[in-house]
Amino acid sequence: MSDSENVFEQPEAEAVTVEIEPEAAAEGVEEPEPEEPPKKAKKPRKPMSEERKQQLRENLKKGRETSLANRRAKAKKKGTFKKAISLEDQEKEEQALEIAQAKIAAAEARKEQREAAKHARAEASEAKELAKQLRVELDELKAERAESKKRKAAIKAEQAAKQKELDEKTAEAAAAEPVAPPPTPVLSGRALSRLMRGL
Repeated sequence: MSDSENVFEQPEAEAVTVEIEPEAAAEGVEEPEPEEPPKKAKKPRKPMSEERKQQLRENLKKGRETSLANRRAKAKKKGTFKKAISLEDQEKEEQALEIAQAKIAAAEARKEQREAAKHARAEASEAKELAKQLRVELDELKAERAESKKRKAAIKAEQAAKQKELDEKTAEAAAAEPVAPPPTPVLSGRALSRLMRGL
């Protein structure tokens, strides 16, 4: 046989089935190993003309070419078809990758700055609100303090007026009353005897 004849399919031998009796399977007797099926003698092939062989070879060649083209198309579709890349292409891809990474890093930095600015703005607005509240409270406290000072001043003025009136009344009362002579002291016996001795 030549190589071209090996390409074509050859008939396979039919498988032989062996039936086991149910009694033998139930008894648990050792089963005899299945014998190899007897090989059938191959039928001789009809001789093939050269024209037919050539036609089959061409069909086989066309089939392989279409199969390869189909496989390449599927691989290209899936993106798994790999092609050889030159060093220049690799360098270009690496440079493009570095540029893309730099752009991504810059974009992330800008994003972080925007988020920080938003956060700072939010904190500033909160601080403004807090400052407004504190200013309002301070104004209220100042107003209360001023009112309390006014009340204290009014109370002091009132007390001073009362005290002045009281002083005037006591002075008038003191001026209106006749002044009594001071009482003469009553001398005790001892003091009297001393006074007499001193004369």
